[in-house]
Amino acid sequence: MRLESAQDLKQMLLENIVIPFVATEPFAVGAQPRELVPRVHRSVALGIAPHDGEYRVAVRLQRPGLLESPLVEQITREARGEVDVRFIGRIDKRAKRASTRRVAPRRAQPSQATRPWYQQDTRPMLIGASIGHVNITAGTTSAFVRRGTAVHVLSNNHVLANEDRARTNDWILQRGPYDGGRQPAQRVARLKQWVRLKPTGTNFVDCAIAALQPTITYDAGRLRQLVNNQDRKLAGVAADALDAGDTVYKVGRTTGGTTGRVTAFDVDNVVVAYDVGNLRFDNQIEIEGAGRQAFSDGGDSGSLIVNDSMHAVALLFAGGDHGGSNGLGLTYANPIQRVLADLKATLLF
Repeated sequence: MRLESAQDLKQMLLENIVIPFVATEPFAVGAQPRELVPRVHRSVALGIAPHDGEYRVAVRLQRPGLLESPLVEQITREARGEVDVRFIGRIDKRAKRASTRRVAPRRAQPSQATRPWYQQDTRPMLIGASIGHVNITAGTTSAFVRRGTAVHVLSNNHVLANEDRARTNDWILQRGPYDGGRQPAQRVARLKQWVRLKPTGTNFVDCAIAALQPTITYDAGRLRQLVNNQDRKLAGVAADALDAGDTVYKVGRTTGGTTGRVTAFDVDNVVVAYDVGNLRFDNQIEIEGAGRQAFSDGGDSGSLIVNDSMHAVALLFAGGDHGGSNGLGLTYANPIQRVLADLKATLLF
């Protein structure tokens, strides 16, 4: 079907079937303290997926019990079979997989000389390198932006603002604490602005910026080892939104440079697990890795995603281990235009 028809159908299914289901379904919970019971439950996300040069509704199931459920049967029937159904399971924020409440005790770690460049100190600072708030593990330097007259580094809220637990002017380290970043040696910026995460209701972005210290140099345009281990130059912000099937690239703190394909866009009601609980996100981009490679893994949070012409298109923030056609999971990202608009920032390149 045409794009407009697929979007209208998706919205109808969301409002008439999925949201009422979420509001009334008695989701199973284990015996646990009441304060630990999720306020937002994983269920069904809906987006737009490619199909034979046109589009269909992407149906993304976050619970295995929904695979052959009456709910999916109803969605498929209402959509007259124009659906792309995948089980995506649990989706997590893509910070390094370790506790973000307290950095693990210092232990034997690989030397800086044996680490890949994106887990080392980079001076000038580079897109794709390890970074993080002093109290988290590690995420990824997304890009450099200007807000007012100051230059800032961009990444996720959960990387720079520690899921809203941080305070303005907290120190940001590059490399991140998990990669050996310590104070004061790796201080590079102070937290300034972030979009708060909503425990209930709808989130659209997971983003934050921190003002670089005057002595810290940066290269706003270099995308190191991005495509086939070769450098590329950031070309600015894409004028057009991503389309399903588009090829994209990113370089991140954990998996380095990877290539992916957009499998769905305009994805609503995707539920992501954070330390503060499950959070709902709308209008997200879904990406799978190319070939036998995952597009992202824990620690790649904050990676800047670019298209074939090296224009910025999205900010990586979450992912899971299911749903990709190569069996290596899916990645989710915020449209970069919304990120920059909400932060009132301009991309540097």
